[in-house]
Amino acid sequence: MWQWSSQIRAFRGHFNLYVPDLIFFGKSYTTRPERTELFQAQCVMKLMENLGVTKFHVVGVSYGGFVVYRLAQLYPNAVQKLTLVAAGVCLEEKDMEEGLLKVSDLATARSILLPQTTANLKTLMKLSFVKAPKMVPSCLLTDIIINMFADRRDERVELVNHLIAGRKVSDLPVIHQASG
Repeated sequence: MWQWSSQIRAFRGHFNLYVPDLIFFGKSYTTRPERTELFQAQCVMKLMENLGVTKFHVVGVSYGGFVVYRLAQLYPNAVQKLTLVAAGVCLEEKDMEEGLLKVSDLATARSILLPQTTANLKTLMKLSFVKAPKMVPSCLLTDIIINMFADRRDERVELVNHLIAGRKVSDLPVIHQASG
């Protein structure tokens, strides 16, 4: 929720907002074995159905972009508009090998996306922010790793592995919703 706090303040007077934790992010988890954006999209849709929301716009940042893309593909009558932010939906594993990104392989991407060292967290911050903080105490970085990346790590690794490994743009489903 902290990632959305400024947007929530700006939009809450104009929209009914639903900001769910995706599974294995925040406090959400499951004992089911599925580790795909397809499963995440189905869970989000089930939530919206339980809330009685039949049509909506979606915004997905990073991993959430993969989830809302799949949500739009699976439920075209429900998802009216789609906005992707910093989501590599068109990313293929070969893109890393060919140098399109600043990482060369899936293992390196995983070590940055799910950092266990302060050096990798600093790399993630440099890649994530337009103006990354220049000096952050290592004790704070360690605390961030413990509080944001340690919980449900194995499950998150499985999510990342499924997202990128063997991915091909030619397999990407076509969606027809307007962009938001």
